[in-house]
Amino acid sequence: MEDTLMRYRLRPSNRLVAALCGSMLFTTLLTAGPGATAARAADDPNTVALDKDAILAANQLDERQWYKDNIPFIDTPDNDIDDVYYYRWSTYKRALRYTVPGTGYVSTEYDVPIGYAGNPYTALPDAAGYHLLDGRWLRNRDYAGDYLDFWLRGAGNPGVRNFSEWITSAAYQRYLVTGDAGQIKSELPHLIALYKRWDSDFDTDITVNGTQSTSDLYHQSPLSDATEYTETSMHSSNWFSGGRGYRPTINAYMFAAAQAISKIATMTGDTATANDYDVKAAQLKAAVQNSLWDPQRNFFMQVYNTDGTNGALKQTRTTWRELMGYAPWAFNLPDARYSSAWKYLTDSQRFKAPFGPTTLERVHDFEAEQATRNHANLFSSSTASGGQYIGQIDFDDSYVTFNVDAPGAGTYPVTVYYANATSGTSTHRLIVNDDTAHPITVSYAPTGTWGKFSESQAVTVQVPLKAGANTLKFAKGTGFAELDRITANPYFNYQAIPASQRRDDANCCHWNGPSWPYQTSQVLTGLANLLQDYPAQSYVTKADYQTMLSQFAALQHKDGKPYIAEAANGDTGEWIYDGFNFSENYNHSSFNDLVLTGLLGIKPQADNTLVLKPLIPSSWDYFAVESLPYHGHTYSIRWDRDGTHYGKGSGLQVFQDGRRIHQSPTVGNTTVNVAAPVTPAQPARMMNVAANPLTAEQDWLGRTITQPYPKAFASYTNTVSNGPHCHSGQTCKPTTFDAPLRATDGWIRYDKIPDDRWTNSGSPNATDHLGVDFGAPRKINEVKFYTYDDGANIRVPASYTVQYLDNGSWVNVPNQTKSPAAPVANGANEVTFPTITTSQFRVVLTPQPGKFVGVTELESWYPEAPAVKIINKNSNLELGISGSSVNAGGTAQQQTADTTANHWWKIVPAENGYYKIFNTNSGQVLGIKDASRTAGAVALQWGDTLTPDHLWSVVDAGGGYCKLVNKNSGMVLGIRNMSTASGAPALQWDDNGTADHLWRIATDDGATPFNS
Repeated sequence: MEDTLMRYRLRPSNRLVAALCGSMLFTTLLTAGPGATAARAADDPNTVALDKDAILAANQLDERQWYKDNIPFIDTPDNDIDDVYYYRWSTYKRALRYTVPGTGYVSTEYDVPIGYAGNPYTALPDAAGYHLLDGRWLRNRDYAGDYLDFWLRGAGNPGVRNFSEWITSAAYQRYLVTGDAGQIKSELPHLIALYKRWDSDFDTDITVNGTQSTSDLYHQSPLSDATEYTETSMHSSNWFSGGRGYRPTINAYMFAAAQAISKIATMTGDTATANDYDVKAAQLKAAVQNSLWDPQRNFFMQVYNTDGTNGALKQTRTTWRELMGYAPWAFNLPDARYSSAWKYLTDSQRFKAPFGPTTLERVHDFEAEQATRNHANLFSSSTASGGQYIGQIDFDDSYVTFNVDAPGAGTYPVTVYYANATSGTSTHRLIVNDDTAHPITVSYAPTGTWGKFSESQAVTVQVPLKAGANTLKFAKGTGFAELDRITANPYFNYQAIPASQRRDDANCCHWNGPSWPYQTSQVLTGLANLLQDYPAQSYVTKADYQTMLSQFAALQHKDGKPYIAEAANGDTGEWIYDGFNFSENYNHSSFNDLVLTGLLGIKPQADNTLVLKPLIPSSWDYFAVESLPYHGHTYSIRWDRDGTHYGKGSGLQVFQDGRRIHQSPTVGNTTVNVAAPVTPAQPARMMNVAANPLTAEQDWLGRTITQPYPKAFASYTNTVSNGPHCHSGQTCKPTTFDAPLRATDGWIRYDKIPDDRWTNSGSPNATDHLGVDFGAPRKINEVKFYTYDDGANIRVPASYTVQYLDNGSWVNVPNQTKSPAAPVANGANEVTFPTITTSQFRVVLTPQPGKFVGVTELESWYPEAPAVKIINKNSNLELGISGSSVNAGGTAQQQTADTTANHWWKIVPAENGYYKIFNTNSGQVLGIKDASRTAGAVALQWGDTLTPDHLWSVVDAGGGYCKLVNKNSGMVLGIRNMSTASGAPALQWDDNGTADHLWRIATDDGATPFNS
C-alpha cells in the first residue's frame, strides 16, 4: 500500500468535461484507479548480494514489506552500525504519522502527543532537518514530501519558527537525492518566504566585547535553539531559556538556507534572486567568522545580545566552549583556517567521552595572564597555553587572582597548570573569597625547567565555591612556582544527571554536559564534511569519524538491544532522559544519513554524477548498499576487496537499475557518471479518511475534544489502567491507553508497552468490533488494520470481516478481498472491495479461544479527488488567487479562465463532514480573513491552521451547481456586488439566493461527479 502513496502531480487540461454539483450527497470526488506503481529496477543476480528477508528477520522488524519497498539496505563489517541502522529505520517508520487528507504524513519526535509542540500532530521544527535528510533516502517520496509541504505551506507553517530550523537546506539536500528539479523549483517562493520570516531576529553591526563590528547576525535563545539549561543560559538570569544571543547554530542554518535559495533561483533562471541570496550567504559567513570566532579559544562562541536577561553579559562573547560551536561545519560554512577547533573534539578534558561527545566542555581555561596579579610578572613562552604565563610570584604580597563562577554552592575540582624548577615541592596558598583564615595549600612537584609547561604539569585541588562569582587568589607559599592557567567548570553536568533513573524524566533537560544524539548527529555531519570537502588538516582523521560513529552506535543500545532515548551520560552510556512510555525511540537525531553520506561517503550531486568519498576503515574488506534511490533510479554500491565475501566480483562496483556502470580495484574518492534524473510515474494519491490525530492528542493532553469525527468506536474496550505515561519534566501518571481513538491517531506501532492501540482485553463477547463513524457519508473501497499481538493474551484474531452501515443496519461489505487471506500478527491486514458509500464501517473480530484482540491502527483509504476548477454561475469566471500568489493572505477572486495551477483546487474530506479546499498553486486552503463571521469578509488563502473558517460544506443547489458554505460563519461564498468583472474579490455573504452564490465544480477529463 505504502508504495502506491506517491505524490499527486497536477497536469491541467484545457477541457472541463464533468460538472460535479447537482446530486443528492456530496461525499467525495472520484479518480481513476490507483495507477502504476513507481518505477524501480528489479533485483537481478548481477546486482543483488544481500538477502533482504534474512536481514529484516534478524533485526526482528515488523511489517517487513515496508522496508523492502522503501529503504536502502546496507551490509558492513560493523554489526553495531548495521543493527542500529535498521533499528533507526524502524524509529523513522514509527514516527511517520498520517494526519488528514490534504496534509498526509508528518514526522514526529516523540511517541506520544506533547503539549508544547505549538504545531498540530505533535510536529516540531527543530529536528525537521534530520527527518528530511534521513527521509530523502526512502523510495516513497510522500513521507518527506508531505512533511516539507507541512512546514512550508501547511498546518505547520504558522509554528515553523517555534524553534531554530534548517528546513530550507534539508529541502535542497533532498533534491540532490531525488533529482526532481521541478519539485524544488516549485518550493522556491515558500523557501524565500520562510527565510524572510526570520528577519525579526536579525541585527546589523553588532557590538562584541565593547567594539562595534560590521557583522549582521541572527539571534536566538538557547531554549528556542532546542537547548534549555545550557551554561550560556545559566550565566543569564533565566536558566531555563535565557542567554539570548548570536549563536553559531542559527546563523549557520541561515547561511545554508541562503545558499540553497541562491542555487534554486539559479535553476529557475532568476539571476537577481540568486545573486541577492549569494550575497546574504557570503555576509553571514563573514559575520560568523569575524564575530563568533574566539581567536584565543579557537572556537565558535555565542555573543550575548541586549536582551534583559543578559545583564552585564550584554554584547560580550562567551568564553566556554559548547558543542554547538561545531554546527557551522555541518553546513560547510567555515574556511579551512578555522579547522583547529576540531582538536577539542578528541580531547578528554574537553568534549571527548566514551559514548559520544559532551554538550559542554568538561573544563574551562582561566589564563593566568588574564587574571589580576600583584607583585608578579608576565612572561612569554611557546609552551604556555595562551603563549604567556605569570612568574616571579616570589614575595609575601605576590598573588594571582582568578574569577570563577559557580551555579550553586559546593566543592568543585580546580586544576592548576604550573612550572617548578626547584629541587623540591613548592606551594601556594589558595585563598577563596578572601577567607584568609582557611587557605588551601596547593603543592607543586618539581618539573625541571622554568617557563616550560605541559599537560602533565598539573595538580587538582577541591575548592569550596559559593553560588555566583568567586575569587581564587594564589598567594606566595613555600618555594617558588609559575602559573600558566587554571581549569574548572562548575557548570559541567550541574543538576544534569539524576542520582537514580526512575524513568519519570524529572531531570530533563540539561544541555550542560550530557551526550545528546541531536548534537552528536550535527557534529558527525560536520566532521564528515571536514574530512571529505576540506583540505587535509592535522587535528582529526577519518579514524576519529569511525570511532565516534561506532561510539554513537554503541550508545544506541539498552539491555543489549538497539534503543535511543533523549540523552545519555557520555561517560557511562546510561540513558538519563528516558521517561517511561515517552522518550523511547526518540526521533530527534540522525544516524542513517550519517552512515550513507559519511561512513560510506555517498555524496549526492546536482549534476549527472554520483560522488563517493567513503570514510570506512582501511581494514574493511567489504561493504554493500542496495536499493539506493538516486535521481529516480536504483543503485547498488558494493566493495569486495578480493571478491570472496559476496562472490560477485572483486573491487568496487556500482550498479544502476541492475546494470554495472563502474568497477575499480580500489575504494576511495570516486566520481561516477550516471543517467539523467527521471521522475517515477505517479499513481493516484490515496487518502486515509478514517484518520483523526487531533482527537487523540486532545484526549491524551486532557483537553476538550473539538473534532469528534471521524470518530472511532468499539463494542468493548479494556477498562484497566495498564501503564503510566510521562511527559518531559513531569511525574508519570497512570493512564488507560486502550481507547478506540488510539487506533485512528495516525501512528502505527507494535510495542509491548501499551501506548498506541485498542484492545478488548477482558471482554466477555464472542466477537467484538472496532469501527469509525465519519459523521457524514463517505466513499470507501479499502479498509486496512494493523493487529497488535503481544504473544500472550492479546493475539491475532482467528478471523474477521468488514461491515458497513446501510440504511441503519450493519451488513457485510460485499466482495471483500483480503490480503493476506488469513489474519497476520503485528502487521497490515488489507481488505479491498467495490466502492461503497456509508457513514460508518467496522471490523468484526473473532478472537482465538481464550484470547483477546488488539489493533494499533485502523485506516480507510480512498483515491484522492482530482484537481477541479470552481466556476461562478453569475460571471462564468474561475476562482483563483490574486496575482497567483503563494503567500498566506492572498485574496481569492474570480478570474478569466486559464490553465494555470492557480485556477485548480483540490477538495478533500475533513472532519465532521466538512471539506477543505486547497489551491494547487500555493498549497494553501481557502478561508475567510481573520476568521470573520461578518457578511462581506473577504475570502483568502492561508496555511492550514485548523481553524473552522477553513472548513466548507458543499451543498447541492440543483442544475449542476452547488453552494460553498463556511462552517465558521454559516455564510456562503459569493462575489462582491455580484460583479461579473475579472478580479472581483470573493467574499462570504448571507444566502440570499443570488446567482453569484452558485458554483460549478468541474474536473479534467475522465472524472466522475461528486456523487451519483
